Amino acid sequence: MKIRCPRCEKMLSIPEKYAGKAIRCPGCNQAFKVPALTAALGAGGAPKLDLEDLARLEQGGSQLTEEELAAHATQEQAGIDAEAEAKLGYRTCPNCRAKIKAKDPYVELLCSHCWKPIPAVGGSGSGLGGKKVKQTGVEVTATGKGGFYTELASAFTYPIPALSSILTASGIAFLAAMLPVVVITGASSLMEQSNVGTEQGVQKADLSNVAIILMGIFGAEVFFFSAIAIHSFFDVVRTTGVRDDQPPKLTFSPSQWGKSFFSYLVLTVYYVAMTSLVIALTMDGSFDSVISALGTDQPLKPFEEAATPFVVGMVLVSFFIPMNLIGISLGNIGQALNPSAVVKSVLKTHVHYVFLVLIVCVYGGLLSYIYASMLFGWFLPQISKMRAGSTEGSLMDVALPLLAWGAVMAVFFYGTYVLGRLHGLFVRTYRKQLLFGTD
Repeated sequence: MKIRCPRCEKMLSIPEKYAGKAIRCPGCNQAFKVPALTAALGAGGAPKLDLEDLARLEQGGSQLTEEELAAHATQEQAGIDAEAEAKLGYRTCPNCRAKIKAKDPYVELLCSHCWKPIPAVGGSGSGLGGKKVKQTGVEVTATGKGGFYTELASAFTYPIPALSSILTASGIAFLAAMLPVVVITGASSLMEQSNVGTEQGVQKADLSNVAIILMGIFGAEVFFFSAIAIHSFFDVVRTTGVRDDQPPKLTFSPSQWGKSFFSYLVLTVYYVAMTSLVIALTMDGSFDSVISALGTDQPLKPFEEAATPFVVGMVLVSFFIPMNLIGISLGNIGQALNPSAVVKSVLKTHVHYVFLVLIVCVYGGLLSYIYASMLFGWFLPQISKMRAGSTEGSLMDVALPLLAWGAVMAVFFYGTYVLGRLHGLFVRTYRKQLLFGTD
């Protein structure tokens, strides 16, 4: 049977076995009761929907207990007050009682005086608000506790429950590089021992190919784990968006992350093209002037002349990246690159999206600094030592740098979870304003 969700108005195809039960809309995660089937038969002998029940659904309500009715009345009164304030163009902060300019009572705000959240009418982005609601004997639970602004500070601790999965990936990165070194070194050692007393036994085994194999393994790992991290990012956005605060585990199967990785590659190609366009518009259409200036007294003059327009162009291009990523998470690459859907979603969320971009830059900058410090300050300086150890058969000189490599990968995945969480919290709170994933 076809039923329209009372919250997001998405048309749903619901099996008749769920008639009379509470279900959750896959589009907005709102719980509602499916109208029951009456005993009377319609055309063709099919059961008819209970029209009274359907009317209650259209009104967005269902039968509640006295306690729930009292709580609903309190929330409704608060909603009336908030709507009355909204008509006057302001909202009252529940913490400092300051009057904040705002027109929409149904979105969560951040107080500009005390920097505490001003919750939306009816909860933080969900009609359930994290409470357990019983409807016709079926218990429906929303696990999400807060919205975009209330959960920002906890984004750094969000990946902790998934540490076992992150450490597993780190261990795989270490073993995938270490195992071939151990096998080749061990085989070479056995060959040397078997040739003791012969002319070949005097010669040391040539292990120079181990370093080449090691570099190839690193290249394969970067590709493989980048694909896993990309899928994990989108998975965290979706999971958080439906009010689930439990971080998903990493997925190592290419059959599951293939679509996410392909979408990200298309997005990357798109932004490479946009960057090339900005360069072409700000540097006279080519790098010829830059190349010709090399070796002269003013090699940086072409860059200096194009610095301001180039930076402005890249800021404009980069501004929409978070919304593109959200578009892939909720819909597909076609929707994510649809200029109309992207721009309208940005305009509908206006200042909140600007705050998302800023907080992503701050969090991303901090995580990038930690990652770069470990990569350039710990792992890369040991590359030469690792190469020498691999060619000389010194497993300890290889193992220690690879442990650093495993730690670098762990930080990489941890940062992916944090940034995915930020985007997911934005989706959780402003899902109705985003034009992705809908028919």
